[in-house]
Parts: sequence; C-alpha cells; structure tokens
Amino acid sequence: MADVSGKRVGDEYRQTTYVNNANGIDGNTARRLNAVPERRERDAPGQRPQKRPQRQPARMTGIDGVSFLFMMCALCVVAFVTFSYIHAQNSIRSMKKEVVALQAEVEEQQEKNDTEYNKILAGVDLADIYKYATEKLHMVMADGNKVYKYKNKKSDMVKQYSDIPESGD
Repeated sequence: MADVSGKRVGDEYRQTTYVNNANGIDGNTARRLNAVPERRERDAPGQRPQKRPQRQPARMTGIDGVSFLFMMCALCVVAFVTFSYIHAQNSIRSMKKEVVALQAEVEEQQEKNDTEYNKILAGVDLADIYKYATEKLHMVMADGNKVYKYKNKKSDMVKQYSDIPESGD
C-alpha cells in the first residue's frame, strides 16, 4: 500500500511514501530493531541551549535641547515649590509653639491677678470703711433727694486759684 501526501515545506513539496513489507521498512526511514538512541552531550551542566537569540535592549534616542531645557525648568519649579512648602510648614509649626507658650503665660498672669484681687478684696472690709467714714469723718449717707447734680455751662475745665490744703490726720 503506497500513500503519497504532499506537505509544503518552504517552497518545496515533500513526498512521503509508505511501504509495508516484511523487512521492517516503513516509509522513507529504516528502523533498527532494539536500537538505543545516542546520548546528547550538553555544553554546560546547568545551561540549556537557547532556542531564540537574545534581544538587544533598545537604544534610547537622544533628547533635543528644547526638551532638556523644559525638563530642567520644570524640575526647578517643582524643587522651589517643595522647599517653599517645607519652609511654610516649619514656620507654622514654630508659630503654633509660640502661641501655646504665650497662652500658658497669659493663663499664669490671669491666675496671679485673680489671687492678688482676692487678697485685696479680703483686706477691704466695707463695714470698717463705713464706720470710719461716719465716726471719724462725720459723713452721712445720702438719700435719693439729697443728691444734687451740677451742670457746668461754661466748660469742663476747672480753674484752681490756690493750692489745696493738706488734711492734718
């Protein structure tokens, strides 16, 4: 039985003829009985032969002068903005620290003022003042109808004609 198949390899056609007979020839190759295939030796023990050639890295084309100048200007602007931002953050942080210190100082001064005011109020006894004014100075408590209001029609300035005598107490 002969079979012819046409398979295209490149521009040529290969024809394979299959013949079946008793000598062991089948097709266009003769087989050996109990044949051991030959061993292949490798070049290096850990390397396999490469099937594809290695690709060369693509080379970058040069940058023209205008693009380089634009890129440097953009880099300078970014660096300036970054340093300005960092400077602003530092100044804000230092101002916050100053504000906290000043607030603590204000609270401390208010506390001192409150304690001094309370000491002054504790030292002043209104009953003693009333007693001193009525007994020693012979003052009398004014009623609502005994208060006289004076209007100066000329001016708000008061003329002093002589020195005020000092009290002998």
